[in-house]
Amino acid sequence: MADTFILLRGLGRGQHHWMGFAERLAAACPEARVVCLDLPGNGERWAETSPLSLEETAFELHRECQRRDLQPPFRVIGLSMGGMVGLAWLGLQPKAIAELVMINSSLASVSPFYQRMLPRAFLRLLPGLFNPVWRERAVLAVTCNLRRRDAAMLSEWQAIARQQPVSRRNLLRQLVAAARFQPAAPLPGSNIRLIASRADRLVDVRCSEALAARWQLPLSLHDSAGHDLPVEDPDWLIDSLFEPRGLM
Repeated sequence: MADTFILLRGLGRGQHHWMGFAERLAAACPEARVVCLDLPGNGERWAETSPLSLEETAFELHRECQRRDLQPPFRVIGLSMGGMVGLAWLGLQPKAIAELVMINSSLASVSPFYQRMLPRAFLRLLPGLFNPVWRERAVLAVTCNLRRRDAAMLSEWQAIARQQPVSRRNLLRQLVAAARFQPAAPLPGSNIRLIASRADRLVDVRCSEALAARWQLPLSLHDSAGHDLPVEDPDWLIDSLFEPRGLM
């Protein structure tokens, strides 16, 4: 049976923010199916209410897969909070997840809050709670290093924000869900891959290092990209996924 990759974005982001990564992954693995799912409250599901628990979010993704007739097991690639949702999904339905890739992710039970969202980034993003279009300029500034001056991408993100305006209420509910998430230790035999950016200016790379140490897992590190690694260097990321301890 061909692989099915499920791509999950993080806080306040939707499937259109992958910016071509899904298409690149599909080209690299033409036998596979690549599916981007939006978390409730984000992307095309922006009008829905975000759950207050990541387990509930994960269960809703399970139901979405059923509606689309997507058959597990899945290979889940989660960026930031998307990786946390993938971990919640793995805990709820371990047989449904063949592999989980967590990119620039973190856990409250492992890392302090001031590493999970760096204070300077938090202060930069805070005014964006009140203006979705202005928010995109701040998000670009704190999540990208290599493309932080990409005016065309900023314009596209601002257009997405106008079409799919994630509410301040849903952003806060997602933050609460992420802060409350207390997963059990990975199940024995769970296939989890950790990838992070050394130069991440939103989530301290020490969060991924702490997960790697806690779970005794390898950690693949990019030297210069920012938090939004799939946008910053998609080719490097795809190459990393196909390394010996990667997805294939």
